[in-house]
Amino acid sequence: MSVYENVDYDGLLAKMDQKSFVIDVRERHELAATGSLPNSINVPLGELENDLNLSAEVFEKKYQVPKPDKDSSEIVFSCARGNRSRRAAEIAFKLNYKKLFNYTGGWAEWSVKYPST
Repeated sequence: MSVYENVDYDGLLAKMDQKSFVIDVRERHELAATGSLPNSINVPLGELENDLNLSAEVFEKKYQVPKPDKDSSEIVFSCARGNRSRRAAEIAFKLNYKKLFNYTGGWAEWSVKYPST
């Protein structure tokens, strides 16, 4: 098995329906300027390794969601265009997370395809 699987827009929607964790690794100012994926949490790439190593209690306090489980939680990483999210999946893999996905289209694709509400 590879380190992670790539998912496209439709794959991301399916993962969202399955209640997978969606972690956007863009910087906070990028999300402030563009918006964010529904129900995603923002963990900037530079903070990812540290924050995935936090205790479950500290992680939940910081992000208001339970910490993903290394063995059973599916995590989809997203960024602007799929490059930082690929690196994020590689970092999570090194930390022994097992079910990892890279949304290759990133915000650039999402902002064009997702119907506005």
